[in-house]
Amino acid sequence: MTPYEAMVRLYPSDHPRDEMLGVLEETGRRWHREAPSLLLGALRARSGGGHPARLRWLYATRAAALMLLVAGATAPILDLRYGVILLNNLMIATWICAGLAAAAVMLGTRVPALGLSLSALLLAGTDQTSTAAIAAYTLAAVLLLLPGPPLPVRNPLPILLAIAWAVDYTMPPWSQSALMIALLLWTLIDERILLATGLALSAGLITATEEVAAATDPRGLMIVAAWRLGIPLALIAVGATLIHHRVKA
Repeated sequence: MTPYEAMVRLYPSDHPRDEMLGVLEETGRRWHREAPSLLLGALRARSGGGHPARLRWLYATRAAALMLLVAGATAPILDLRYGVILLNNLMIATWICAGLAAAAVMLGTRVPALGLSLSALLLAGTDQTSTAAIAAYTLAAVLLLLPGPPLPVRNPLPILLAIAWAVDYTMPPWSQSALMIALLLWTLIDERILLATGLALSAGLITATEEVAAATDPRGLMIVAAWRLGIPLALIAVGATLIHHRVKA
């Protein structure tokens, strides 16, 4: 097997592999010069690069729901660790529903994921131990209401980002920086996770009501607005722009 044949096989089976191989062999260029663009193209193709804009947006909503479910289940763990709240049966049931919902999203089964997310939301609302978890489950359920074909989310980056989001003040700075760099690098290949991050961070608008009520000066309100609204909107705008250009190209 030639290097060109090996690299072309990295593309999905529905990709025009034979045509690509023929063109590459006709050019006569050395394979190592074409390797970077071929490998990058294979990654983009494997990550849904050929999907239309609607499916790319839909995948981003599913990835955002996965992030929210993981973050919602992770948020109360630190409170337990520091003795702020006590473990109870409702919390355990909420974790089970959220975990099963996250697994359903990863498998691409939207309706079971929606039902389990709503169950997690109802249990968390009854328990009333974590506003952040309630907000996460609420937005996850809303995003999973959007109909569409099965779109499994098998990228580990949303899970890692959600855990970092939920336990940010206990993580070492280097690990947070590493995740941000990984997100930026992955955006060069697939913008959907960046878009999903912006959508997931929008859950902060729900929890921001408490922060706004606690703010006693206009400067505090401006900081809350910039943090809770500005960052998600910026990420969504960048992700939407990249989708527009890549689909158009």
